Amino acid sequence: MIKFFRKIRYDLMEKNKTGKYLKYAIGEIILVVIGILIALAINSWNQERLDQKRAKGYLKSVVLDLKSDILQYNLNTKNYTNSVDRNSSVLQNDTYKELEADTIFNLVINYAQGARISNQTYEKIKNAGFIESLGSDKINQAINDYYNIEVIYYQGLLQWDEKYNDKDYNFWLYNSNFESNSNRDYDTHLLLFKDSQAKRKGDLMKLIGSTQGRNHIRNAIVRRKHLLFKINELKTKTQNLLELISREIDNQ
Repeated sequence: MIKFFRKIRYDLMEKNKTGKYLKYAIGEIILVVIGILIALAINSWNQERLDQKRAKGYLKSVVLDLKSDILQYNLNTKNYTNSVDRNSSVLQNDTYKELEADTIFNLVINYAQGARISNQTYEKIKNAGFIESLGSDKINQAINDYYNIEVIYYQGLLQWDEKYNDKDYNFWLYNSNFESNSNRDYDTHLLLFKDSQAKRKGDLMKLIGSTQGRNHIRNAIVRRKHLLFKINELKTKTQNLLELISREIDNQ
């Protein structure tokens, strides 16, 4: 093809047809430019297609991460609900007084919950510079808001709970007025107490009946009810985001 066009140029030059040669040269330049533009358009189309495929893959991975987050929210909801129920039983009635000391102790002691969030895919998206290229502006904003606002707020709530839970934990487990026992499933029964079971139970009852003890229990209940409310809100937002992403994937 190149030899063909070259031959035409030579023929026009040899015959001294300058006007026709100039027209031909301009036409040839235009053809080259058109060819370049077509090549660029094809390359751009291919890149766009690859980006869409990559975005779809990222969105599918985000869906898996969000489903994992919901499982964690469900687990924390279950544990916080159990905590509230156990703590409330001590303040609502006196039936707990019929139980043994260690059983009563398990009604007031609480543990902090895990703040594990599956954000591996989101970190990959950020590192790849793909944070604004996942789909529509709405889906980009929704995903960014989830990880940069909702998740950070949730983790802050759990840190807040952990801070005050540590104070509750220290009050009950390391109080100098009661010889406590861990509620972990180990052979702690082999470790003898200084005082009798009756004495230990009496000491624990005094702690529970004290103003400080009741404040620890009451504040733990209120704190965790607040956490349950916020987790339920976050779970709803996560489910809504899942639906939004699913629609985005179907439309790509």
